[in-house]
Amino acid sequence: MKKKNILFINGIPDDKKVAIHTILKDGRIGWGTSGSANIADFIENDFFNRSMVTFDTNPEQDIELDNIHAVFNHIADADSHKTTLEKVENFYKSVSGKVPFFNPPANILKTTRDNIYQLLQGIDKLHVPKTVRIQPKLPSDIYNTIEKEDFKYPIIFRQAGDHGGVSTILIEDATEEFYAFPLDGRDYYLTQFVDYADEDGIYAKYRLIVVGGEVFIRHAIFGKEWMVHGSNQIEKEESSTYKQPIADSFIEKIKPLIQPTITEVYNYLGLDYFGIDCYIDNEMNLLIFEINANMRVSIIKNPEKNEFKQHVDMIRQALIKILST
Repeated sequence: MKKKNILFINGIPDDKKVAIHTILKDGRIGWGTSGSANIADFIENDFFNRSMVTFDTNPEQDIELDNIHAVFNHIADADSHKTTLEKVENFYKSVSGKVPFFNPPANILKTTRDNIYQLLQGIDKLHVPKTVRIQPKLPSDIYNTIEKEDFKYPIIFRQAGDHGGVSTILIEDATEEFYAFPLDGRDYYLTQFVDYADEDGIYAKYRLIVVGGEVFIRHAIFGKEWMVHGSNQIEKEESSTYKQPIADSFIEKIKPLIQPTITEVYNYLGLDYFGIDCYIDNEMNLLIFEINANMRVSIIKNPEKNEFKQHVDMIRQALIKILST
């Protein structure tokens, strides 16, 4: 049986900056950028071939569709890749109906933090904290918005397009001077902080992955700070006592209870693949930190030591299935 060819679209960010990680002897370079789903390597398989194309920020670009059976839009950040997403949208319109197209760019453009807040209000058991986009040039612009929008301290302040806690602080009161931030009219977000620590002061962040509307878990990490990342999570031995019960119970106990909520989110967004960073309480309410297609699944380096290996394998198989059909 002849293998299908899937075209994966990457994009240059609006600021036209990329990180070069390799320079080969023949002059070719290896480079990378944030703002991409980056699933192509993760789903290497025997069912289809994977081709890559990178959309630049120039208005015109010829793309060959010869022998392409489906297209997956890797570009995942509506804040940092607006230009290329709009360009991919024109490409999408030109091929719509000819080949399956996964993660349409117009739907990616709906996943800015402020739009997610507005779009997903009213879904049962889902709480998306208030988020407002601002373009401050002075600290007073920030505080005026805080007062106007009736935010309550503390408030999360972050630059649009940044991830992983980069350029993110918690505004505790009106004394913050924002010295570390270029207030030059670029986009920032204000988000109402919601304290989600348990009675022992532990914060839990779940990463859910949604493929074709079905929810999977990528991992859960735990820390003693409100902004939990892999670098500041609690020690592995202690962490495993939290992670293992979640990994063991997700399929039979957690997933059936949160799937109806996730289905509503999926219906609003219209994306074939996206991620959700959130906290899930004992009543299966979801406190949303972030929803977009920019959540990398990545291959597990030490699978024998990872509580969520089975779940990552399930995500991979689900992606291969929707792209193969």
